[in-house]
Amino acid sequence: MRQLKPEVVEQRKKNLLQWVIHYYIKTSKPVSSQVIAEEAGLDLSSATIRNILQELEEEGFLHQPHTSSGREPTDKGYRFFVDYLVDVQRLASGEKERIDRQYRKRIEELDTLLSETSKLLSKVSHGAGLVLSPQIKTHSLKRLELIHLGGHDVLGIMVTEAGMVRHWPIRLDFAPSARQINVLNRFLNDNIRGHSVREAQSAVMAKLKQMEAEFRDLNKLAGELLREVSLVVGPDAPLYVDGTEALLAHAQDIGDIGTVQALMRMIGEREAIAGLLESELTRHLEQAEGVTPRPHVRIGRESGIPELFGMSLVATTYQYQGRPVGVLGVLGSKRMEYSRMISLVEYLSEIVSRKLESWNEEEPDGQ
Repeated sequence: MRQLKPEVVEQRKKNLLQWVIHYYIKTSKPVSSQVIAEEAGLDLSSATIRNILQELEEEGFLHQPHTSSGREPTDKGYRFFVDYLVDVQRLASGEKERIDRQYRKRIEELDTLLSETSKLLSKVSHGAGLVLSPQIKTHSLKRLELIHLGGHDVLGIMVTEAGMVRHWPIRLDFAPSARQINVLNRFLNDNIRGHSVREAQSAVMAKLKQMEAEFRDLNKLAGELLREVSLVVGPDAPLYVDGTEALLAHAQDIGDIGTVQALMRMIGEREAIAGLLESELTRHLEQAEGVTPRPHVRIGRESGIPELFGMSLVATTYQYQGRPVGVLGVLGSKRMEYSRMISLVEYLSEIVSRKLESWNEEEPDGQ
């Protein structure tokens, strides 16, 4: 009897589980081995399908409501499905990383060209090949970037308007934080663009001196403003909720009538839901700067709220000037179309963030 490799067996199991959950989300019907054999197109025998379903049930990914019925996904099964969708999206981001690697490779192209040119000159002339690198000191700067390598070490990268690139290691007296590196990069690039290497230092120092004087006035103004803000801002952020009646269309997925009534009361009071969304905001704020927020899925008991044990929440933050300021999401049945909900929440987050930024760019009438 032919023995399959363990990795092949495991992949077959994953493929079948993905299909079962997708089918259940689409139809809300327990999935039988006969349906899988007829519709899944997995090229598996009926006996193999039954064996795999039994294994998935024993491992907690599926359960069988009744002896004669098909299987339904558990919270653990939904979690596997959502993580699989996230992995697919992560693979797409790998394409961006490949482009970044190609760019880093091109940074070295000029040095390679000049080095190979000197070798060619020497070989052809039977003498010494000489190539002087362009004098970067006279070039206008386009970008100056520091990349934290860990600990006290950073990598400096300089790009000129003429396309020349140089990079070099720097050892600092202290270990910078990611925030310090980001702030310094933004400050430098706001003030060096268009200046030559020779002019850059004096331009930056002049700007720092100006900022020092402005900061004294801003410090006083900020103190007065924050005192005023504390008087007018309430303790709780408003929570907007729409479409609770749509949840009733999936009442059978939520639980019995008592569970549904408790859910409606909780949503009406809003405090628990607001707290759950605020925890999403806190989670994103605690991530490193520059990390793009991604939709987060809480399935059943992962919410920590008993009234939501029969539901799933897909939520993410929206941003203003690169900082998470609020949360939006979808609360629905555990058999929601996760791929579509994740895409919808992510897309609307981008729209709201862009709209907030556009308000910042609009000038008052008459300007």
